Amino acid sequence: MTIFVVISHYFGEVPGGLSVFMVGWLAVDMFFVLSGYLVGKLILDKSHARNFLTVFYVRRACRTLPIYMLCVLAIFGLVSLVDRPWAHADTTFPLWSYLTFSQNVFMAARNDVGHEWLGPTWTMGLEEHFYLALPLLCLLVPRRRLAAVLCIIILAAVCARAGILLLVPDWRMATLVFLPTRADVLICGVLGALAIASPQTLGARLELPLRLAAPLLLLVTCLLKLMDSEQGIVFQVFGPLAVSLGCTAFLLTLVRGAPEAIRFRSPILCFFGTTSYAVYLTHMPVLGLMHGLVLGTKPDVGTAAQWGVTVAALPVCVAVGWLLTRLVEAPISAYGRKWSWHEPASAHPRTAVSAI
Repeated sequence: MTIFVVISHYFGEVPGGLSVFMVGWLAVDMFFVLSGYLVGKLILDKSHARNFLTVFYVRRACRTLPIYMLCVLAIFGLVSLVDRPWAHADTTFPLWSYLTFSQNVFMAARNDVGHEWLGPTWTMGLEEHFYLALPLLCLLVPRRRLAAVLCIIILAAVCARAGILLLVPDWRMATLVFLPTRADVLICGVLGALAIASPQTLGARLELPLRLAAPLLLLVTCLLKLMDSEQGIVFQVFGPLAVSLGCTAFLLTLVRGAPEAIRFRSPILCFFGTTSYAVYLTHMPVLGLMHGLVLGTKPDVGTAAQWGVTVAALPVCVAVGWLLTRLVEAPISAYGRKWSWHEPASAHPRTAVSAI
């Protein structure tokens, strides 16, 4: 999914970009669904542990914070050292907002993502808020009522988007970057995890509907986008939910052993899956630096030279992501996994879920 985000940012979301490459919105929603599923499955499986919250938050911190903090500090350092127009942005946010994952508040207030090199961090702000809230929700709500509560949250998120777009249309950015307005996408993944945890929920009779739901819902999303445009209220309100439901259906078919699942185990896809987080955080500064140092301008694909630099940035961002994954993320994540779950004395053994 990170591959699609990179392609969208490199070849679509630039001044001379091609609209056919603008698929980043779809990839981000797919990522949120997958994240909701994986985190939800981990919580559902391990929430009975005596030290659940401690281990969960330590492992999450070891997995997400080191590379994120390193990238944010490095980008701020580069911007302060490079006195060139291509290294600066019209709208900027303070360093502390990124370090506290509150940049989304500034983005919504100013209706701008801030410095392009740090633009993708809005997803991390949203995710960190999700990581803080979901474990507490799952501990407070009885398992038998969890599905109903999750459905209410999904409905509330859709209503929140509609309310903002109808009553405060100039605050559109808030519908994109705040957890209350994007919770439906993440919660769909959690519902998928809850369904897998309750085998009786997904009987054999649902196999065909699940397989049909994914392409049909994605088709509905594309039709909404074509008919209403990306800026239309109908698409902005219902598009994310349609995408997330379709992605959840597709994910469930894979988890339940669909033949297509084998294709996602190839070494190449596993490599990109392992390095995706670091690539996601660094692909924009890599692109900006290469265009600035080689051509002295901000990224674009309006000329042959700009195309050449952009294409050359692809392997560079993958290499940078691989190095950060190997040198920073992997060893610290390994330390996080040393924090083991303490099972209650009366609990029956459960299937282990590896840290994500």
